[in-house]
Amino acid sequence: MKKDLYLDFDSTIVNSDKAICKIYNDTYKDYDGFVPADWTKHKSWAYTYICPLIHELEENSVQVIKDYYGRKEFFDNLEFYPDAKETIAHLTEKYKVIICTSAFPMNASKKVLWIEEHLPNVDEIIILIDKSGNGYGKSRVAMMEDDAIFIDDHPKNLYSTNASQKFLFKFKETDYNGSWDGPVVSNWKEIESLLLK
Repeated sequence: MKKDLYLDFDSTIVNSDKAICKIYNDTYKDYDGFVPADWTKHKSWAYTYICPLIHELEENSVQVIKDYYGRKEFFDNLEFYPDAKETIAHLTEKYKVIICTSAFPMNASKKVLWIEEHLPNVDEIIILIDKSGNGYGKSRVAMMEDDAIFIDDHPKNLYSTNASQKFLFKFKETDYNGSWDGPVVSNWKEIESLLLK
């Protein structure tokens, strides 16, 4: 029987930051004070450091960012992290692969359709929608199956579940991923070596 492997989606499987920066750059490129957003310098969920014009010019900057996640352009520009797609395809041979992702109402169905198109071998998709926007709702998925494994980019999500093995996906340093004291992986080749020995 296959072990359950839970994978986060945004900023774990796909480079959501790069897609958000593309929308920001296209939106604000003609504004005074515009500096192109560089996703490699992303540090905070609200994109405070790299997308400052959202916070300076928009009345509800957090809602603008949430809206970005639901736009067609976001999904059109969404890219896998290097080796993620191929590694996940191999993982489905050994594990029951479950994508467990938080979503906003405006992007949930589009996210499912994107996953279905690009990762057709995934066994299950769990979408958690916290309408308050506070996030960290993955504690609602206990992950208590024998030897369940969970990989996520946010320590709060990892701490909130009962998975037997938890790994922080830390592609780069951010304001929110420094509090994890467990195992860390930084790319999909590492995940492949770790889980497909």
